[in-house]
Amino acid sequence: MIEETGKVLSVEAGFAEVETIRTSTCTSCRARHGCGHHAIAQVSAANRMRMRAIDPLTVEVGQSVVVGIPEDTLLQASVWMYLIPLLGLVGGAVLPSIWGGESGIAVMLSIIGFAGGLLLARKKSKQEMNNLDYYPKILRIESLEGEQVPLVFAP
Repeated sequence: MIEETGKVLSVEAGFAEVETIRTSTCTSCRARHGCGHHAIAQVSAANRMRMRAIDPLTVEVGQSVVVGIPEDTLLQASVWMYLIPLLGLVGGAVLPSIWGGESGIAVMLSIIGFAGGLLLARKKSKQEMNNLDYYPKILRIESLEGEQVPLVFAP
């Protein structure tokens, strides 16, 4: 299960809108101080993401929650979004070489194969739009809004 912490922005019947701040492995990387990706990720506001998540816990606005999505679901979606268009591109480029065609035809067929792969991915995305297996799910509540940690003083 891939998990991310976020804050509940709104609640509706069975769902909650959650805003997360995408984290990366930059903090544990040894090359982070000399890496341009790390520097851009720190100043970019594009690391915030809003999502509609399944709410089995009846959360409230302002709560900090952990949302998750199964790895196999993410892998399946990645195959459709990345591998299928790539296979169309490579397949379109390889077919003319099997026939002994010209390189111009290979370029045209690779573009057509890539576009076909993108269209297949788009069609699959529209088919699965209401499939709850692809929605993130709220796994647990991290903290309540206004929750205070008691202080204990040692004598």
